[in-house]
Amino acid sequence: MNYRQIIAESWAYTQGNKKLIRWLGFFPALFTTTVSMGTLLYQLFSFKKSYIFGDENGSFLHDVISFLSTFVQEHLTLTMPLVVFLVIFLLIYLAFPTWAQAGAIQVIARDKNGQKATIGAGLRYGASAYLPLIEYHALMKTFSFMFILVEMSFAVRYSLNLFLFLMPIFLLFLVVGLVMTLLFTYAGFYIVIDGESVFDSVRKSTSLVITNWKHTFLITILMMIIGIRIVLQVILVFLVPVLIVVVTGYLSLVIAPSISVIIGGVIGIAGLVVAAYINGVVDIFSYTVWTFTFLKLTSEQEVSAREVFVDEIGERA
Repeated sequence: MNYRQIIAESWAYTQGNKKLIRWLGFFPALFTTTVSMGTLLYQLFSFKKSYIFGDENGSFLHDVISFLSTFVQEHLTLTMPLVVFLVIFLLIYLAFPTWAQAGAIQVIARDKNGQKATIGAGLRYGASAYLPLIEYHALMKTFSFMFILVEMSFAVRYSLNLFLFLMPIFLLFLVVGLVMTLLFTYAGFYIVIDGESVFDSVRKSTSLVITNWKHTFLITILMMIIGIRIVLQVILVFLVPVLIVVVTGYLSLVIAPSISVIIGGVIGIAGLVVAAYINGVVDIFSYTVWTFTFLKLTSEQEVSAREVFVDEIGERA
């Protein structure tokens, strides 16, 4: 397998499919990046209000609840539209990114096999894999790095002793998550491309990784060197909230607080759009690399011991 060729072809394909980036990369990344930014902002302010920074009785969650209660009482007419907006946002966040991933993989796989597929066709074919892919994502998120990081931050804010007590469990989950991520590399592609169930896709992915561990490992290393996908996304998601907090905090000392909030909001939205676009490009590029690799590996039929034995008998006869 020519790894450099796969990477080069994947990047050329990504750059040549702007519609794929726009609709199945950037648009879903807007929702996932927004939620990730909100999560990190909450963690930042929660740490600021914790005993770690000297606020023994502080609670950012209490501040949020108090703010929401006051807002509802003072702006009752705005509450219902905002609730409707948040519900719609949440539904799209829960549904569309996974559906977009399935659609993108379908488009990439069909293009690779010579079947030109539109965005609509990809979403139509990807819809059948939506529910199994949701189940698979739920399984993987339990052991994901971001989920464990959030749990660790909650534990250390609650009590340092609790954090130290749970540290072996956190490390165990991180190791298990790393192993699962590697072994289940191709599970999502079995679900989307071959229509396999979650259990069968996990089993087949494990077998494919073990059989082709060298190819999978080297592709993973190349992806880490070229894209460093997770690190890039974490940095982008982390920088935007920090930028908003720093700019708003500085401007509030110089100009009116309301104006500083508006400026900070504009900068935050611009940063969100840029971060979402870059994340969308990285997502499509990653899907392309692994789809091409998956199609290549699964097209190579491995000869079993029985087949070798029969062939050898025929040759000897």
